[in-house]
Amino acid sequence: MPLFKSLDTSLQTLGIFPSIRKFVIAVQDVTNSATFTDSTTLQADLIAGATYDFETLELVGSSAFATAGAQSQLAYTGTGTFYGAKFRGGASSVEPINNAPSWGGSSDSVNGASNEPTKSLLVQRWGRIVTSTSGVLKVQFRQSTAVAAHFARLHIGSYLNVDRVA
Repeated sequence: MPLFKSLDTSLQTLGIFPSIRKFVIAVQDVTNSATFTDSTTLQADLIAGATYDFETLELVGSSAFATAGAQSQLAYTGTGTFYGAKFRGGASSVEPINNAPSWGGSSDSVNGASNEPTKSLLVQRWGRIVTSTSGVLKVQFRQSTAVAAHFARLHIGSYLNVDRVA
């Protein structure tokens, strides 16, 4: 058995798990689509029966907010119980996102999509998920209205941090 695999397994038996840190280092665009598109970078595989803390910063822009707008969401392809909060730039307060704590499936979002029709979108989410089944935790984004001549953009500096805590 390789040394690092053995060390990784030994640390996990002690309750020490590796952190997941994902950063957007090149912009990603969605053009002419109101369907949520996965970030190619901001994704983390989660195992069943574990507890994770997470934090995101989603910097989403649009070439024409008045025409196309932009939205972002955090989705999980498995099932689990979720607790947390989000802050949307321009919002007057932090919004709780544990209204329906049981959620799952690629079409579900954490408290719905954050939508900003008039300016760039900055969304911060943080919370905990207790997984029932394995899946992928991922940031998704789209145009609010599909417009061929314009795009929604996930900007450099967006990130997803995930820490397994149990």
